[in-house]
Amino acid sequence: MSHTDEHPHLTEHLPHIGLRKMKSLLAIFVGFWVWQLIRLVFPSLEVHPLYIYIYGVIEMRDSSQKTVDMGKDRIKATFVAMGVGLPLLFLGRWLTGMAEPSWFAIGIDLALLLLGTLFTLILAEKANCHAYCGLCAAIFIIFMLTQKDGEPVYYSVFRASQTLIGVFIAWLINVKLFPYEPQETTETEPEEDNTSN
Repeated sequence: MSHTDEHPHLTEHLPHIGLRKMKSLLAIFVGFWVWQLIRLVFPSLEVHPLYIYIYGVIEMRDSSQKTVDMGKDRIKATFVAMGVGLPLLFLGRWLTGMAEPSWFAIGIDLALLLLGTLFTLILAEKANCHAYCGLCAAIFIIFMLTQKDGEPVYYSVFRASQTLIGVFIAWLINVKLFPYEPQETTETEPEEDNTSN
């Protein structure tokens, strides 16, 4: 008789480490080394690819088909947000550069943030990203608020490339290398909310 047979209550408290969790760890590991290869060409890039990690883990769905479908929508959401954010950011810099006093520049920022969020939600809906409208708006807001002093074109390319790599790694692992059997699921996952992610 094994030790766990003698004490069955021990197994009830042990964490379940299933295939999906292991795939998520593998996505982070692969993402790190893929990014290091890119850093050989662009050594000034940060060591850890934050968005590759995030999307590699998030898109490790409980079925291979979900990884394909939701990965496409997430890429679309990123490009929608960047498509709205880039021109508005340049417009905001131009307007606030001429704005005096400073409170007027703050008002311009707020107006562009509200207007851009509305445009992003509308465009996301038109692009059939219904489950990711909230994500599109969140990406837009982060982009607008974190790129006040940065280089927006560089950030857009940087963010989009990491998103593509992260989703691709999740697809490679969850669909091609270690696919689930049809209709097989490992862990229950809540449905995407259309206002947040």
